Amino acid sequence: MENHRIPGLIEVIKVSDPEEIRALSLDPRVDRKFLAFRPLLNGLLLRKVLKALSFGGKRFPTMRPRGDADRAHDQDALWERLNERAATVRLGEEGLDRLAEWVKGQRADRELGILVQQTVGRLFVDSYIADAESWAAAMTLDAAPRPKGILTTISWRLTRKVSRAKALLAAKVNGDLAGVHGTGVALHNIVKGFREMQTLHGNISKRLATTAEAAATHCLIAPATILRQATSAGEIAGCPFHKNAIFVLELSEAHKHADSNDLVFLEQSWSRCPAERWVPALFEGVWRRASTVSQETVD
Repeated sequence: MENHRIPGLIEVIKVSDPEEIRALSLDPRVDRKFLAFRPLLNGLLLRKVLKALSFGGKRFPTMRPRGDADRAHDQDALWERLNERAATVRLGEEGLDRLAEWVKGQRADRELGILVQQTVGRLFVDSYIADAESWAAAMTLDAAPRPKGILTTISWRLTRKVSRAKALLAAKVNGDLAGVHGTGVALHNIVKGFREMQTLHGNISKRLATTAEAAATHCLIAPATILRQATSAGEIAGCPFHKNAIFVLELSEAHKHADSNDLVFLEQSWSRCPAERWVPALFEGVWRRASTVSQETVD
């Protein structure tokens, strides 16, 4: 852990060790309540992130606390629904053809984001249609919580670019905030995963030696970082922390370690991603679809 602390100004603790992240994700003193906006720089960071990851006065599910009963109920319901979908998508259903074609290099690079967004969107609305405008909205939302230059920040405030992006994405999923997060934030790691898959598939010897399960594991991409806040003072792994300290869990860095795939979706945590089975199943299904057709072509 790296504790960056100046009393009254900032206390941000960066965590990239897999075991420490697992411990923090289960620690009842570490939560997503995000009710305190102090010290000063902590507050600026939280306000920026919460503003980006909220819509209509409500936080996205991924920014709601452990004790939120509605959050827990909706998360479990979505987890069950996506698990049912995973059983089908894993087999390489025909609806994956266009993604498989992209993996084989038969579609333009710019199409990938739109294809992934439509696939994710149809988990929430069967008739979901993604296009260049909705993909641009997802790119805007993905960048919103990140630090930017002052001119960019002023420009976005004047044009309300982020608000418009969220409104567009929300309209396409009937206001379902889990759907907005899925089609505007979470899908970017899936896009990165398919880029890894295209590279793997392009190597014929590796393609023939790689099972669908192994390909899916290879393509899992963890979120870069997620935030938590201390609800009380304490100490963990020898690192003391004060109430309201912000923990930055560097999942992407932690995922570089062996035996850390559980961190991609925080499977052991109360905040596990509902798509923990569906995303690997999607990768498996597309790999099967792409490799079967490729093999038939070779034969």
